[in-house]
Amino acid sequence: MLKVEKVSKTLMTATAVATLMLATASIPGIADYTGQTVIAQQLGVSTQAEADRRAAARAARPKITSIQSPRERQGKILVRAQEMLSAEPPRIAEAKEVLVDQNTDRWIEPELVGYHQIMASISQAEGDMDGLLRHYKQLLQYEKIPYSLRDQVTYAVGQIEFSNDNREEGKKYLYEWLKYQPTPNISHLEFFTNVHFAIGQSEGISQQDAEFNFRLAIEYLNWAIRKTKEEGKEDKENWYAVLRTLHAALNEQDKVLEYAELLATRWPKKDYWLQLSGIYGQSAGEPGLTPEQVAALEKKQFAAYELAHRQDMLDNGRELESMSQLYLYHESPYQSSKVITYAIDEGISEKNLRNLQLQANAFIAGKDFEKAVDPMIEAAELSEDGDNYMRLANVYLTLDKYEEAAAAIESALNKGGLRRPDQSSILQGQAYLALENFAKARDSFRAAIESADDERTEKIARDMLRYVDSEEKRIADIREYLS
Repeated sequence: MLKVEKVSKTLMTATAVATLMLATASIPGIADYTGQTVIAQQLGVSTQAEADRRAAARAARPKITSIQSPRERQGKILVRAQEMLSAEPPRIAEAKEVLVDQNTDRWIEPELVGYHQIMASISQAEGDMDGLLRHYKQLLQYEKIPYSLRDQVTYAVGQIEFSNDNREEGKKYLYEWLKYQPTPNISHLEFFTNVHFAIGQSEGISQQDAEFNFRLAIEYLNWAIRKTKEEGKEDKENWYAVLRTLHAALNEQDKVLEYAELLATRWPKKDYWLQLSGIYGQSAGEPGLTPEQVAALEKKQFAAYELAHRQDMLDNGRELESMSQLYLYHESPYQSSKVITYAIDEGISEKNLRNLQLQANAFIAGKDFEKAVDPMIEAAELSEDGDNYMRLANVYLTLDKYEEAAAAIESALNKGGLRRPDQSSILQGQAYLALENFAKARDSFRAAIESADDERTEKIARDMLRYVDSEEKRIADIREYLS
């Protein structure tokens, strides 16, 4: 019989469920990840007691009495078919023709066992999974097949049924196989992980059953990790990604974070760093945290993202924009402006309103007001209202550029949509007053009076009008004196 290969679909996938250097002390040592959790162990499939029970069941199997050999004619047919399969290249069609032409009604069990073994090999070679399943199930009907063959076939039937989405049927055969296996190998444990992971994700499954299957999946995968370490072999990256996904499905955020940290530090990839950053950010939003705890998690979110950036892993606009926002939030405006300016100048990020505002905010936060002007002008032109022109005006006022400030306020008033146009007019009047343009200052203060939303603003505007008169007279007197 040809060696049975794994025929299941690949089920074990993980997604994922995105600077200050990340403190090493915050990351558990890789040696600590034996994969064991208290909750998972309670299910018991990986315990020594369960292994002893399976070993006892294996030892208690009744001995198979001597099996009659195939008769001469039937034996020659089976040998001929097997030789054709073993040829190089295999003569599959000829072997099949030899067997399907036989009337097996009078064949005895040892001959039928050989017949279905070879026909199963032919079906597998032809990719006929239905035929393979049919012959395997027929083999299991015979009482005197060797236990090694029975176990191999039982496991294979479980795999095929599960791959055909007959999950409960597949699980039945797989657990029938497991009853007699005290020490399943790592690939078996992986497959049992797949089984319970997939069942837990099935449509219509109750929350309780889904949780039970996810915990079983965790235990089998933990078992595989422990067994791998005991055998001195290399554990697999994807195992920890699956564990992270399973714990996320169970809303166990602490475990999700632990495995996310492990993946990012042991297999430092862009996706892992960004996912870790996202998980830190999500954890910071959990209720019941103190401000200190929130701040610590936000710093770790920042750190993980910046580590990806420092390794040149951020390569699209959205990622660089997020990096700039994080720099700005964590009071690193120079780095923020550097990242977003690079992204815009290189065409990685679109020169849209949101990015121009981010760039301007970074320059302003870093007190680099001159560099803030150009992106603010472009943002103001793209805006649907005058708010960005007002922000531009405030920058101009900081730079003592009163004429430009007054013009920006005029553009803001013309564009409209301002929450308090009366206050904008007062600010414009003050700019004109600084320019000693008293006529325009009066116009602005009068406009403020006309559009005033409250008595206080109206009073300020009227007081400013009187101040304009006194200031104009004062300046005139000084000029007359100097002349």
